[in-house]
Amino acid sequence: MDYFGSYKLRITWASVSIFLFGLFLAGFSTSNGPSGFAIHAFGATIPQSLLASMDILADPMQLIRSSLRGLIGWLVPFTFLVTAYFPLVDAIESDKLKGFSLGILLGSAIGFFYSQMLILPIWAFCVRVMGSIIPGSLAMADLHAVLLGVQLLIWSIIFNRLIRSNRGIPMILTFGLSAVGTKLYYLVDFGEMFGMSAAQIKVVKFFNHFLPSRHVAEEPIALATLLFGIVLTLAIAALLVLIPIGGKKKTSRNR
Repeated sequence: MDYFGSYKLRITWASVSIFLFGLFLAGFSTSNGPSGFAIHAFGATIPQSLLASMDILADPMQLIRSSLRGLIGWLVPFTFLVTAYFPLVDAIESDKLKGFSLGILLGSAIGFFYSQMLILPIWAFCVRVMGSIIPGSLAMADLHAVLLGVQLLIWSIIFNRLIRSNRGIPMILTFGLSAVGTKLYYLVDFGEMFGMSAAQIKVVKFFNHFLPSRHVAEEPIALATLLFGIVLTLAIAALLVLIPIGGKKKTSRNR
């Protein structure tokens, strides 16, 4: 399929990412001197007073790790969806189920490529500041972010098949659905405090696995999330591709 961008764009994207990786690798460093632990960024040093105040509240490395988890959890799914959604829609409109099947695979590969290239400088930062190229907690966050990107891509197609008038609206609805799914864990954890019954909490747990959610960065990927969040939504999207919903757009050609 020729819908998923040119190889020149991918080469440029990879080249810029590799350049930033090298730049971050050379620009960041740490030291342990008489004043204590210090982080140096492109010739500047983070004030010791700032690190000291952070150390009073929590471990500075823990705060940095938490911030990077949040950054990865936002950048990867967003890039995954933005780079794969429109080409996938074009493939579906052109080849229907074949376009959907191949488009999901190619779209996921393209989304993975662009998103992982984008966060490449983060791993350089981890090498220089944390001493590990891919810390375990951040690797798990990246894995969950990729899974979320796949979920967002599938849900965007579901909304696109239901709303054919505008391609941008399904993307907005998908991000809105992700925000709802992210907040459901509150009801799972504190549902009993709100007077919810055990049956109601089970229903909430189902939707927590079914809807896209970013609140999984520190937890193992549940089998229910793969079954309900990926397999079931993929089946729904494929069914909507098969079912003709709405009329075809009329196009006029000048001869």
